[in-house]
Amino acid sequence: MNTQNRNNIVIGLGVAGVTLCLCACALIALGGGSWLYLRQVSARDTATPRPTFDPNKTPEPAPTPNDTTLTKMEEIQAWVIAQRGLQPVDDSIERKFLSTEEVLARQLKDFEEDTTDQEWEDSALMLEVLGLLPPDFDLKNLYLRLYSEGVAGFYDPDTKELVVVSEQGELNVYEQVTFAHEYNHALQDQNYDMRGMGYSEEGWEEDSEKAAALQALLEGDASLLDEQYRASLSRAEQRDYDDYVNSLDVQIYFEMPEYLLQDFFFPYSQGLDFVRRYYDEGGWARVDGVWADPPLSTEHILHPERYEADDNPIQVPRPALTDTLGSGWREVERNVMGEWYTYLILAYGEAEGARLSESRASRAAEGWGGDSYVVYRRDADNQMVLALHWQWDTQDDADEFVAAFTQYADDRFNRTVEYPGAQCWEATQLHCFFTNGVHTLWLAAPDQATLEQALTQYPDLQ
Repeated sequence: MNTQNRNNIVIGLGVAGVTLCLCACALIALGGGSWLYLRQVSARDTATPRPTFDPNKTPEPAPTPNDTTLTKMEEIQAWVIAQRGLQPVDDSIERKFLSTEEVLARQLKDFEEDTTDQEWEDSALMLEVLGLLPPDFDLKNLYLRLYSEGVAGFYDPDTKELVVVSEQGELNVYEQVTFAHEYNHALQDQNYDMRGMGYSEEGWEEDSEKAAALQALLEGDASLLDEQYRASLSRAEQRDYDDYVNSLDVQIYFEMPEYLLQDFFFPYSQGLDFVRRYYDEGGWARVDGVWADPPLSTEHILHPERYEADDNPIQVPRPALTDTLGSGWREVERNVMGEWYTYLILAYGEAEGARLSESRASRAAEGWGGDSYVVYRRDADNQMVLALHWQWDTQDDADEFVAAFTQYADDRFNRTVEYPGAQCWEATQLHCFFTNGVHTLWLAAPDQATLEQALTQYPDLQ
């Protein structure tokens, strides 16, 4: 494993908790089966059983922190306040130590109360149609594994809890860095109001692109801050940190589907690059200026110059297909895919032979202007309908994407079929690709008749 990969994984292990709490719990609370909430954290090993845990057993609690630990937490908080420049608004932040068992029990309760097995299946089926997951993927098990193996701390904006996951009731140097990161999240929430800005269950449901951009800002800010905290450690502490990092078992992350691993890194890697750009221009005061006018899309995170130019996402209509498809079909999801997920579909799909090179996929996706998608499921036979409508910035951008998508589809589906006015491929479903100027439409349906019913809602692309 190369050093950069391990460093990225350590970021995830150390601070994934805030993402889990803010976004994966948004998935649970929504109960809508929205796969885009899976843009935060995941793991893969469908052959591995769920974590051994008895929900009827009282979890073993973490020890009560001693005075030395409490003093250290106060010192870290004071350092974060002085370094970041954000002041606590009130004393509503509750610090809490939880054991791994307590965290897992908490998440199991949320999973069972707020999300049905059908909703987990909806998410997996959508990702399968998009080519990002294999059939019969167990998303619920995926999340339970990650919760049990990969969380070191989190901040919960609903309860205002800052949680350190520890079995000792004290902070080693690794957990100190995690605490600094999470306390910065608490200050972000108090000063900027995460949910008021749209980083909420409702925000993800309404516009996942905006929520993903906010997440990148949140995590980029906190990751830069904890990077600075690590630099402030003594040489002995830095050695202890490195030794601890090298001892961590990160295998779970390399068992993920590749697209999930890339997506997991996005807010911590691309988000950090985005925030660092503005920090280098004018320190934390310049970053505060970005918070006053936050990015609206993953395109803004990937291309800060477009954020600065107010190149905002085009609003693409999301037609309802319920009446068109008829009885037996129900809407599962409607949202925005964005530049980042368009790139992931092309570069990191489940079928390795269909993956485009990173550079080719990046060029194809970077002309993104806006998009919308809707997904429907027929429960009687688990068939799905996908309608994904992109609008590109220019004709050249559209042409670039058409060529890239055609190559991707040829390699993924193998078998082409004749259809007037479109390129079509047949696999477990019929997939057709329509173009008109700067507009492109990907339709997937179980058969031609169903596809044509969906197509009636896109008259400009027929």
